[in-house]
Amino acid sequence: MKLKNLIFFYSSFTQKSGRPEFAFYVIFNITAYYFALNLYRTLNLENEKILNLFYTCLIILFTFVPMQAVISRRLRDLKANPNFMLFCFIPILNFAFLVFLLLAKSKND
Repeated sequence: MKLKNLIFFYSSFTQKSGRPEFAFYVIFNITAYYFALNLYRTLNLENEKILNLFYTCLIILFTFVPMQAVISRRLRDLKANPNFMLFCFIPILNFAFLVFLLLAKSKND
């Protein structure tokens, strides 16, 4: 796993992604979503904490594209059909699909 790939190519859909890079993004997304959920729990529409809703949406927005990009790269590394990305939008299959991508071994060229 190269640090350069994590920093500069986080939204690239064209390369391949191995298990360590994919695991980093999954762990980062779980942490970010947990933080967004905690912000959402403290949301109160009657006072100044309405700004938490903005921050929650911002966190989800900034983590969505990089996660979709790394899933696309991981599918390319596995030589799988890119249409499998649709599983990311089905709630129960999303978790199973991410676990499968974490555990699957890369296909050699």
